[in-house]
Amino acid sequence: MTTAEVEKLLDAGRKEADRGDFAKALGHFNKAMGYLKQAPPSHPLNEVVRREIKITKGRSLVARFQNRSGLKIHRKDEPLPLDQEPEEVLVNQCFGTVLARQVWSPREITGSGEFLGLGRRLTILPKGGVELFVGKERNFSVRSVDAASLALPEAGVFDLHSGAFAISSSKDGSSCTIKSPLSSLKLSCPKTFAVMAGITTNGGLKVIGLMGDCILEQPDAGSSTLKPGELVFILPEGFSRKMSVELSTLMVTSKLMTGFDDPPVYHKKLRQQAMIQALRTKKRYKAVVGDAKNSDDFEIRVLKPEGP
Repeated sequence: MTTAEVEKLLDAGRKEADRGDFAKALGHFNKAMGYLKQAPPSHPLNEVVRREIKITKGRSLVARFQNRSGLKIHRKDEPLPLDQEPEEVLVNQCFGTVLARQVWSPREITGSGEFLGLGRRLTILPKGGVELFVGKERNFSVRSVDAASLALPEAGVFDLHSGAFAISSSKDGSSCTIKSPLSSLKLSCPKTFAVMAGITTNGGLKVIGLMGDCILEQPDAGSSTLKPGELVFILPEGFSRKMSVELSTLMVTSKLMTGFDDPPVYHKKLRQQAMIQALRTKKRYKAVVGDAKNSDDFEIRVLKPEGP
């Protein structure tokens, strides 16, 4: 963490707040606060960031009240009408409440077959879920359930803010960028791929390989290969040690796999991969993997060891 990075985020957040985009502004401020967690509590920018967050939340509440009261406020980036929204993202499955904001007028996604434009930010409320096909060829897919938030700034870029996601590509040799509040990585694979990605409490990423040998690259932290059944934390300072995750258990316990009416398009291949992993594994443990505070330490709690 450097003071310059935090000040840069503060500046970006203030600009977004002045434009009226309080969600983006809070995203920058929260990212700055995440960096400051690595600094002593007495760091002078701690109070500055907290004050900006408080002010921005207040401005956001005032703006909402004014809009609901018919007192329309001036904004430099008024949302575009819905009839101008292009068909760039296909809603393949949806249940519960899923909200779309930014670029075009806010709307609620009500069912499969609807389309969204790239640039949208989606909020999945508790007991909700959505599966999207992204891009002209619809080769990228992303699904999420329960409380989660993400933005789709362009095809092949997944800006994850909170929650858990399953991301895949049905095209050989494709690549994408996955971002979290505190980290960013490029994922590429010579074949089709699928991964699970979750946002940790400190804003980093937790990634599990489901299908394909994925190459993960960070701008300042080198690269790492993630194989099916491997888990790694991606943090600003680099990659954590890898650990194994039992795919067969994941397939029946994760709502990303079981929470939808239809399984993911790669479900059959994932079952095959789980069988291969089971044949290779001699000893298993039931465990819960939690968060990571740095690239060396993460939380894991073994629940019940099994015999060989």
